[in-house]
Amino acid sequence: MKKFNKLKIIQIILFVVVTILALVVVFTDAELYQMIGFDPHIRILAIALWVVLGLSFIFMFLDYRLDSQLRRENEELNYAFYTDPDTGIANRNSCDAYINQYQNRLLPEGMAAFTIMVSNLKELNEELGYEQGDKIIAELAGLLQGVLPKGDFLGRNGGDRFLIIMRKCSKTDKETFMNKIDSAIAERNSKVAEEEKLEYRIGAALQVERHAMTLHTLVAVSDRKAHGES
Repeated sequence: MKKFNKLKIIQIILFVVVTILALVVVFTDAELYQMIGFDPHIRILAIALWVVLGLSFIFMFLDYRLDSQLRRENEELNYAFYTDPDTGIANRNSCDAYINQYQNRLLPEGMAAFTIMVSNLKELNEELGYEQGDKIIAELAGLLQGVLPKGDFLGRNGGDRFLIIMRKCSKTDKETFMNKIDSAIAERNSKVAEEEKLEYRIGAALQVERHAMTLHTLVAVSDRKAHGES
């Protein structure tokens, strides 16, 4: 799309340059200028050509404007479809799309899935209101982004849960990462009122431990663990 827009811009610039050069030739060549001025047939032909050039430029410009507008609208639709409005991170659609990328591919060794579930979200919404509950969810998303290794995936995979996919994670990495999450949330909880404290559960599944063949299986295992199942 960016290459297409660059070509459009280059096309318009070339058109303008050629038009300016043609005008310079007409006004600097006295013989040509007089020919256009005194011969009615040539004058009509020249006017027709300039009208065609002018209309062509207008249509090219409008086409570029329309293309830019459609591109912006598509980007906005894409953002709305794949982004969680409360947190600004990937939403359920993005999570599904990310998982489906590995549907027919062998799962890379060392991949890991983490499910972080807010176990008291219902209580937070009932006591503080849904607006405040959404703010707390957004705050948790920020905390998770702060500890997430660069390049790994974070998404909101439902109202009360987050999904993290790490592409390279050992058993030691898993424990270190979960400790970082615990510390970040504990620090946050120490600074808020009792009724605003987050309660959560974490489920983790490593490919090296489970020998999972698909990412879908790995995510399902992490989700079960977050629910307290084995």
